[in-house]
Amino acid sequence: MRRKHPKICLACSAGGHLRELQLAVGSIPEEYHCYWLTLKTTSTKAFMKDKEHVFLQNFQPAKKLTLLVNSLQALFWVLVKRPRVIITTGAGVTVPTVFFAKKLLGTKVIFINSAADVTHASKTPVWIEKYADLFLVQWEEMKQIFPNSICCGVL
Repeated sequence: MRRKHPKICLACSAGGHLRELQLAVGSIPEEYHCYWLTLKTTSTKAFMKDKEHVFLQNFQPAKKLTLLVNSLQALFWVLVKRPRVIITTGAGVTVPTVFFAKKLLGTKVIFINSAADVTHASKTPVWIEKYADLFLVQWEEMKQIFPNSICCGVL
């Protein structure tokens, strides 16, 4: 009997986070069921044209309603898609998805910290570290901040 490959959620914000995730995952073979979770922008709409995807509301800390909307969307899509693995480069838009998937489904989480974080951490990796099963940094200096991380080198 052929083993079914796990469903993989590729979660990221638009722009540099999306580009880094593209570089990290390369070309995943077709037998893996992958879908993208990101923000709706002109560039992400074009990139996602031929890919399975979900667009979430971006949340802004100053606007509490955007966090509520993003969290409800994240909860809905976690329950619908039921990913077994999330590979993410952040940023904040992906946090509720990681939280709900980890707590409700026990989803494995692979986090790749941004290459822009060279000597200090942004908010997302600090929060997501406790939920990540594999935490990757791109600079050796970041291992001082995240001692349990693995340095994968710059993508």
